[in-house]
Amino acid sequence: MKKGLLLFGLFFSAQSIFAQSSAMVINPNPVVVNGIGVADFEGVGHAEAINNTNDTIQARWTRKVISITEGWQSAICDKNQCFFPSVSSQPFQFLPNEAARLDVHVYPNDLVGAAVIEVTLINTEDTTQSVTGVYYFNQETNGTVDARFEQVKVYPNPTQGLFTITDVDQVERVDVFDMAGRMVKQFQYSEGQWYSISELPRGSYQIRLLGENGQTLVTRLMTKK
Repeated sequence: MKKGLLLFGLFFSAQSIFAQSSAMVINPNPVVVNGIGVADFEGVGHAEAINNTNDTIQARWTRKVISITEGWQSAICDKNQCFFPSVSSQPFQFLPNEAARLDVHVYPNDLVGAAVIEVTLINTEDTTQSVTGVYYFNQETNGTVDARFEQVKVYPNPTQGLFTITDVDQVERVDVFDMAGRMVKQFQYSEGQWYSISELPRGSYQIRLLGENGQTLVTRLMTKK
């Protein structure tokens, strides 16, 4: 069994990142699921899509994978049924004042990893009405070696461009990824060192701490103001 990975211990208010339609909301938003075991069949992020109007809305949801470990899969369960991972978009009728299931499932397939999934709900008859929900899936640590990384913090968070990491052994490298999975910065780890991402655009980034063999020990989510 591979070592566990802890992803996204810190996350941000959806209201400050994503504008929600007054007609439709997703609640909660974001959805954060922690403690997915490597051997678990699935992890489920539970949420409801809410129609705040007195009208029936012809809606469509679309699933977008922002970041996912290779070998993992994701899928949607809506008010009507659960879909295979191959289904990334589906229409449904949204009744007046209805609160309908809009869950995201991830399937680890016995692999260490994590995922960030976006689900956008849009009124197909009035495309100005839409809402996007974000679902974070974090794997539990597994074993005494990994447990020491549970308390690792990246701070300040949010940052204006500089960050540091609480002292932790076995770390050799610090990689910074954008939410599309592209590595945008790389640093050699040194105890007490400050790292600069001042030149990067505002937004959310994954901070990955890697060991001497290149294995990911821990990942944290950070925002740059």
